[in-house]
Amino acid sequence: MPSILSCRSGLVAMAILAFAAGLSACATPATHHPAIASNLGTPSRTSGLEASLTRPGTVTFRRVRFATWTGGRGTFIDRDDPRTSAVPPGSEEANIYAYVVDHPTRGRYLIDAGVSADLEPRLNGIMRRALADMAVRIDQTTGRLLAGQTAPRAVFLTHLHFDHIGGLIDLDHAAPVHLGPGDAAEKNRLNGLLGPPADAILEGFGPLKEWAFQADPDDGFAGVLDIFGDGSIWAIHVPGHSPGSTAYLVNATDGPKLIVGDAAHTRLGWEQAMPQPVAPGARVDAATSFERLRRFAAAHPEVEIFLGHQSRTGQAEAGVE
Repeated sequence: MPSILSCRSGLVAMAILAFAAGLSACATPATHHPAIASNLGTPSRTSGLEASLTRPGTVTFRRVRFATWTGGRGTFIDRDDPRTSAVPPGSEEANIYAYVVDHPTRGRYLIDAGVSADLEPRLNGIMRRALADMAVRIDQTTGRLLAGQTAPRAVFLTHLHFDHIGGLIDLDHAAPVHLGPGDAAEKNRLNGLLGPPADAILEGFGPLKEWAFQADPDDGFAGVLDIFGDGSIWAIHVPGHSPGSTAYLVNATDGPKLIVGDAAHTRLGWEQAMPQPVAPGARVDAATSFERLRRFAAAHPEVEIFLGHQSRTGQAEAGVE
């Protein structure tokens, strides 16, 4: 989600702005939960990732739609940017997704965490009002999806925003949670007002494990990690939407999949190259990461693209695909 503030109704947004104006200059981190360096993943380069595409995929892959919500187009594209002026006013329907990946020897993993029915009671009143304003409709929960099934060995997050981590509540606290560097420490004055939600969701889990990205020698991306060292799943650093935003390339048995997270939320942003609303200091990173992803996708049409909150092609979607 681009910004929880941009997803609220006018009345709630005005109330938040009025409150935020009275806050001290001290910003609050996205979470007070501890974070340490991940010991998983081998630094690599874009050319190594590309070479893996030539080999048969080894893991199985499912996308699951957990919930649907509605937001104005200004939620997803930067209305202050003149490139968006030709886009008419209107709303976009968005989905909350997670991805189930089963490795033949390593076991099951989740990319993002889905939704928990127990999330809303853990949020403060302003966050609960925001969910109501977005008309969130829950189709599936992480607890129901995994009931009686193999539990995930770990969760790989695209970023730390609440709509990508809420389902952690339904998981065993022993499961490690991996994410990109800087997300936990990212500071914003609104975080104090919002909870922050990540604190409520992460309660009971061990320290977050931050991917140890190194500079990509090929300069194809900000950083590339071969997660298991076998070319099956790759973490790709795409900062901008958040400092640690991470895309994942999964070499699945039915073809390679690229989960871009909120580096591109919707078809409108991806297909028409519309900039998303981010903080001024993140605009260059967001634009660079977006163009790198689109360039990679254009060079590798065999890779199926999974956007943050919509299907790329707009086809009808089931709860479990």
